[in-house]
Amino acid sequence: MTRLSIVRSSYDAFAKRDLDGALASFSLDVVWHQAQGLPHGGIYHGIEAVRAAVFDPLAREWWSEFNATPEELIDGGDHVVALGRYTGQARQTGRSLDVPFAHVWTFDGEKVVRFVQFVDTAGWNAALAPPLDS
Repeated sequence: MTRLSIVRSSYDAFAKRDLDGALASFSLDVVWHQAQGLPHGGIYHGIEAVRAAVFDPLAREWWSEFNATPEELIDGGDHVVALGRYTGQARQTGRSLDVPFAHVWTFDGEKVVRFVQFVDTAGWNAALAPPLDS
């Protein structure tokens, strides 16, 4: 399996709400860089920390609908870059999300050992923010 096909299959599994499948290619001790400026931004060590801090809150707390759709995958050898869009609807505000992302996947063999997210945090946070009182 090529690294591009590993990344593609992870996004495909996520689209089907198969989190185990989406995370199957990640090392148990992955280092995950979630964009600073997000409610859950920061660096997480290990797949269990990533599940608890990144994936669990997506549906439970923030989004009634959420998608991460890659539009282009770029093969860089030990790195794969995914360019795409996050779309969805905020659970509390009903606002739509439609922002670009870039993900950098770093491989050691066939396992992802580091994941770095870049995203329009202002657009993400605006969808989640409650309206200001007038």
